[in-house]
Amino acid sequence: MVNPRLEMQRSAGKFAFFLTGVYLLVVFGLVVSTTTGYPIPIIGWPIVLLPGAAFVYSFIDAVKLHRTTDETATARLWRRSLLLAAIGMALLVAAVIIVNRITPV
Repeated sequence: MVNPRLEMQRSAGKFAFFLTGVYLLVVFGLVVSTTTGYPIPIIGWPIVLLPGAAFVYSFIDAVKLHRTTDETATARLWRRSLLLAAIGMALLVAAVIIVNRITPV
């Protein structure tokens, strides 16, 4: 039998997976732009890698969420994974804006 509550909680984990993928695409794009001749300043790399900390923990919690069926664990994990993914995305947007402003034209 399918538990709709569990499926909605796991959907939050899937959204955390998606946002982590978006972060990885942004980092990949920065690596490609740097190798093709449009580098970002050296100080920009730590700024861009900072949101990765939130995304790593969000990803770990989302994996744990998909592996468990315990109701108390899923209730805690879906909130934490989604919250960390949202924090990571806010940090990523801020990092991209900062790097864009410090990059010389």
